[in-house]
Amino acid sequence: MSEDSWEAVGPRPLERTPTGVPGLDAVLRGGLVRGGTYLIMGRPGTGKTTLGNQLCFSQVARGGRASYVTLLGESHAGMLRNLQTMRFFDEGAVRQGLSYVGAYRTLRERKLRGLLEMIGALVKTEKSSLLVIDGVAPARAFAETEIALKEFVVELQTLSGLLNCTTVLLANMTAEDANGPEHTMVDGLIELAFERQPRRTLRTLEVLKFRGSEHLLGRHEVSITQDGVSVYPRLEELLEGSTRPAAASTSRAPFAIGELDAMLQGGLATGTTTVVLGYSGSGKTTLGMHFLQSGAQAGEAGVLFGFYESPERLLQAADSIKLGLRQSRTAGLFAHVWQPPYEFGLDVLAERLLGEIERRKARRLVIDSLDGFRQASSDPERTIRFMTALLNELRARGITVLLTDETLKPSGPEMEMRIQGMSALVENLLLLEYVTISTNLRRLLAVVKQRGSRPNAFMREFRLTAEGMVVAADASSAEEVVARADELHTRRSRKPSPPEGE
Repeated sequence: MSEDSWEAVGPRPLERTPTGVPGLDAVLRGGLVRGGTYLIMGRPGTGKTTLGNQLCFSQVARGGRASYVTLLGESHAGMLRNLQTMRFFDEGAVRQGLSYVGAYRTLRERKLRGLLEMIGALVKTEKSSLLVIDGVAPARAFAETEIALKEFVVELQTLSGLLNCTTVLLANMTAEDANGPEHTMVDGLIELAFERQPRRTLRTLEVLKFRGSEHLLGRHEVSITQDGVSVYPRLEELLEGSTRPAAASTSRAPFAIGELDAMLQGGLATGTTTVVLGYSGSGKTTLGMHFLQSGAQAGEAGVLFGFYESPERLLQAADSIKLGLRQSRTAGLFAHVWQPPYEFGLDVLAERLLGEIERRKARRLVIDSLDGFRQASSDPERTIRFMTALLNELRARGITVLLTDETLKPSGPEMEMRIQGMSALVENLLLLEYVTISTNLRRLLAVVKQRGSRPNAFMREFRLTAEGMVVAADASSAEEVVARADELHTRRSRKPSPPEGE
C-alpha cells in the first residue's frame, strides 16, 4: 500500500479479544488485541496455568473457539481434574469448542518447524480464535540456533495475524530472565509474581509491554479463588481522568443528635468527607452508628465498612443504646462489610467498598477505621494517593463519608493523623477527647474544621448513655472540665522530682 493510500484510508481501529478475567480487561484497556501474540510469565505457583485455562473457557463461553497446547508439564487429565473446582470450568466446553493437545513429541521429533506446522493445522481445523501454548522453555531447548528461535516467534506471530487468532504463551520465568527473542518480539509481556510483605504475601500482575494500546502501569493485586483469577487494578490509575468533579451541595446529612447538628448548622454537607479523631473508647464508632441510623430513618441506605467490630458485635452495641440498626438492616437500609486487618490489599478493599455501595444504592458511608487502609498498604507513600482517588470517587457519587481515626493519646492539643496529608484532604474534622477528673471520665467534642461553613468554636461535653450519645446544650460544662484538667496538669508539673538515686 502506498503512503498516499494509507493516509486516505487511515489506521484501522484495533479489534479486541476480551479476556473475561475480572479486572484484567480494565488493566489492558479493553483486552488483548485480536491476532496478537502475548507472553505471560511467572514462577511456579503464580497462576499461569489457571489464567491460561480461564482465558480459554471464557473465549468459548462468548461463542469463540480455543486450543490449549502443552509442550511439557502435567497431564491434561490431571490439569482438568484440578480445574473442575473452578466455577469457570464447563465440561461441555471441553467436548465442544475447547481442544487440549499435547505437542511435546512433535517438538522433540520435528523441532520448531514441525511444531509450527502442527499449530497451524490445529488452528485451521479447530477454527480457533484463541491459542494458548503452555511451556515456552522446551521450545527454546529444542531450537537448533538462536536464529531458529527468532524465526519461530516471527512465523508464529505471522500465523496468528493471518488466522486472526490471539496467541498466549505461558512461560516459567520472571522479568529478570526475559532477554530472549520470544520476549522482545512478542506484542505483549505480562508478569505474574508474589509480593512478600511482613504480614502476608500478595499475588500481583504487571503489564511490562503492550503494543498498539495504552495500559495501566504498576503492579496490580491478584487473587485466585474458586472463581478463578481476579485482577484488582490500582485505583488511582484506574480512575485517573475518569472521576467527575463533585458538585457543591446545600443539603445536609444530620446525625439526629440535636446539639451536634446545631453545631454543624444542620449536619454534614452531603457529598463531603469527615474524619472523626479520637482515642480508643472515645465514642467514634458510636457516632458512626448514629450517623447511619439517622440516614436510615430518612430512607437513605448506609454502609459501615469496618475492620475490627464483627457484624453481630456491632449490632449488639447498637441494641444496647436503642439504635435500630438491626431493624434497618432487615429493611435493607444498613449493611456492614467486615474484614480483618491485613487480609486484603488496598485495591481489593476499594472494590469491596465501591461494589457494596453500588449494590445497596447507599448514600452514607462510615469507614471504621482509616487505620485499616494504612495497614493494608504495602507502600506507605502510596496510601495518600489511593485515599485521594477513593474519596474523590465517593464525592463524585454524592456519598457522605464519615472516617474514624485513632489519636495517639486521649486528650491534649496535639492532633496526629496516622496518614500524612489526610487532614487537608477532608472537608470536616471532629475531635473526641476524654479526661479523668477525680474518679470521673469526662468526654469532650469539638468541630475543628468545617469547610464552607463557620464552625462552632466551642467545645461541648458529651455523654455516652443508654440512649446513645448526648451532647450538652452549651459550653459551660466543657469549660469546667478544661479548667479542672489544666489545674490537675499544673499540680502534677509542680510536684518535686524524687532525689537523684532514689
